[in-house]
Order: sequence, then C-alpha cells, then structure tokens
Amino acid sequence: MNGRLSDSDRVLVRTPSWLGDFVMAEPVMRALCEWGGERITLAGPPRLLELLDGRFAAARRMPISEREPDDPRSWRGFDFAILLNGSFRSAWTAFTAGIPLRAGFARGGRSVLLTHAFVPARECGGVPAHVGRAGRYPRYLPRPFGQACVELATWLGLTVRERTPRLTVFSRARDAANQRLAQAGLAIGEPFVLVNAGARPDSTKGFPPDRFASALDACAANIALPFVLACGPGEEENARRAAALVRRARIVLLDEPAVGLPELVFLSSAARLAITTDSGPRHLAQAFETPTVVLCGPTDPRHTAEHPANVHVLRERVPCGPCHREICPLTGERHHVCMKSIEPDAIARAAKANLVAQ
Repeated sequence: MNGRLSDSDRVLVRTPSWLGDFVMAEPVMRALCEWGGERITLAGPPRLLELLDGRFAAARRMPISEREPDDPRSWRGFDFAILLNGSFRSAWTAFTAGIPLRAGFARGGRSVLLTHAFVPARECGGVPAHVGRAGRYPRYLPRPFGQACVELATWLGLTVRERTPRLTVFSRARDAANQRLAQAGLAIGEPFVLVNAGARPDSTKGFPPDRFASALDACAANIALPFVLACGPGEEENARRAAALVRRARIVLLDEPAVGLPELVFLSSAARLAITTDSGPRHLAQAFETPTVVLCGPTDPRHTAEHPANVHVLRERVPCGPCHREICPLTGERHHVCMKSIEPDAIARAAKANLVAQ
C-alpha cells in the first residue's frame, strides 16, 4: 500500500491535546495546511484550535471534546488520517470511521489500528549524552516531540521546510492583557519578567511555591523589573501561595480570572524573560524566542531538547528521575526531590545571565 500522501487526498489531522505538544507540532500542521489547503481538516481541542484563528483559512476545523467520546460519523469521508497525538481513542475512531489510510506513532497497542505505524527509536540500555537514566529495550528513546512529528510527516512524503513554531498574537488578547497590567500599575510597553508560577495541585511539574518566592526574591537583587505571575484555570492556588510569600520582588499576580491561552501567548511574546516549569507555557515563550529559564524535574530533558540557545534548562540529577509521573509517589525528604533540589540562587543566576545576553 502506498504510504505517501497524494495530491487528491482529503486529510484529517488529529492535533495533540497538550499545549506543549501542540506548539511543537505546529510546523507540521502548517506544512500540511500549506500543502493541502481545503483538503485538510484540523481536529483537536477547541482551546488549542483557537491558537490558529486567522491562519490556514482554507483548512477546516473540527473541535473535539476532551471529555466525551469521539463520534466516528464526523470522521467519515476522509482518505487519510494523520494522528499527531498518542491516544488509542483517536486511532480507534479513525478505524471505525472507515478512513482507509491511518498514520501515527506506534505506541500504546494502537499499531494494529494503523495502516502506517511509525515506530520510534528505542533505547539499548545506555544513557545518551549523559542525560537521564539508562533505559532498556523496549523503552522508547526520549526525543523532542517536534522532531518526531517532522519525521512522521517526512515518512509520509511531506516536506517540512521550517522547523520553528509560529504563533499569532491576537489584538483582543493583547488589549485585554495590557488593561490588566495597567490596572496593576504597569505602563503599556513597560518591560517585565513573565513567571508561570501556577501548577495543578500536587503535579510533579510544579515548582514548590515557597521556593518560587525565594527564587523571585533572589532575582530581584539583580533584576529591577516587575514579575508578572501567570496561572491557568485550576492552577491559581500555587500561584497565589507563591505571590503571598514574596518579600522583595515587585509582583503582579494575574489570577482573577486565570490567564487564558490567547492572553498567555501575548504575555509570552512581550516578556523580556520567562521563568517557567517544563510545561506548555515554556513552548509559547520559545516560539517567540523569548529568553527562558526552564525548571525541569520529572521530565526527561531529551523530550524537549530542541530549543533556542537563549533557553536555559535547570535540573538536578536524582536517583528516582526522570520518572515522568504526574504525582510523586515518594514520601518524606525524597518527595518531589527533583524540583526541590533546584536552588533559588541558581534560578536567579540563570535569569540574570539570560537578560545580560540580550
């Protein structure tokens, strides 16, 4: 069976459901839309598809609920499904919808549902580049997600000419953010440091609020800029706790309401520097080449190693990591040690160095 895209194919592209993966996959989605125009349908969560408003005018959008089962009837009529996410559900939906060609990553037992299963590289027991823990077959080699998407697209015959993600700043989001900042005492255009201090409760990717506060106070010794603390819906508690513990830094907390994605896109583009955990907001800042300090804990840094030179990743080697767990199962002094081991002074030094290098 021909594994390459045809100029007559009607193609459904299932986008990633996580913000960071969505941004990293944007170059492939852009290449597909430029290649196929009206023959392309982008299917994904509405909150992420919103980031593509005003772009790829010919391509259709298909909002997909993250809580309700996909309806195979809405997937019928396509010749090719390209699944840029890793879920079994999307492969099953494409299969039951009768889409004849189905391509995606061969993971999680969904290979049997794909006509074109792209098998990622596997580790052979070593520690590549002296980063992370030694793996063993059949563990997949941790690699940048954007790179994997490009390889999948190339395997299908698509040329991805530009690898850097592009995002659009919407005027309505810019105006709304500037109004909120002005109410907090910041003049329009006044430089600031963006701090993504929020996190879901108990998430291993979250940086402890007390250490975040100490880091911002340490930064304030050499950085005379205001620190804008942003958080998404459900992340307000950690951001508020961090802001309440700050003693020296000038803080602007955006928590009522929490920051929406279009607003966060603007803030990421306008910031002089971003300080963030290794989560979705990191990739927004990188897309605009904003100097960034990334606090990396449970995630193997090889998954996001494809980044500009002005991104400074801070991590500490710990016996239990990187584990990729959402909640740390350890107790006592070992609990969340991957994040607690990152010293506030190290964050301050990295922040200063990134600003000086501009």
